[in-house]
Amino acid sequence: MPKVASHPTALRELDGPDTCDMCGTPGLKTELVRDPFIYGAGDDGVELVVEIPVRTCSSCGPYTDDHAEDIRHDEVCRHLGVLTPAEIRELRAKYDLSRAELARITGLGESSIGRWETREIIQNVGNDRYLRLLRDPAIFLLAKSLASPEPVHADPGVLPPDRVARLRDSGLHFTLQPVAA
Repeated sequence: MPKVASHPTALRELDGPDTCDMCGTPGLKTELVRDPFIYGAGDDGVELVVEIPVRTCSSCGPYTDDHAEDIRHDEVCRHLGVLTPAEIRELRAKYDLSRAELARITGLGESSIGRWETREIIQNVGNDRYLRLLRDPAIFLLAKSLASPEPVHADPGVLPPDRVARLRDSGLHFTLQPVAA
């Protein structure tokens, strides 16, 4: 049996537009509403609660806008324990990256990153963990270095001395071990 959300509760009136976005009728009322909704299906459904602006038009009735949908989406992300779209954009901003640059560095699809940031879909747990790890500058630098590695032309297990020196100086926090004969 599908779960049913609790009833919404008006909390207070808000300042908002005076005319309806949909039909242009004056006298639009905007309220902050405690809005429970069900996320998931069947026995897996859970009630999540957000506070959203609800507009009421004398002609159209009550409706919500894109901002309310963004608030709901972010609550689902928090419930799932994944980064919100704003947090993903903040990650890119931290390193001053375009979506294309983040895609090149991570190997993730540029379109996927765009869909996560624009709330079209929610990233899976594996991709979310990867993005969270990239918040650490050392891990980000390692991912960036892996995105454009220098080719190594040597017998397996043997590196040219100049390549060994560059790797030791690269700050990737590893040590080279001698190859056992």
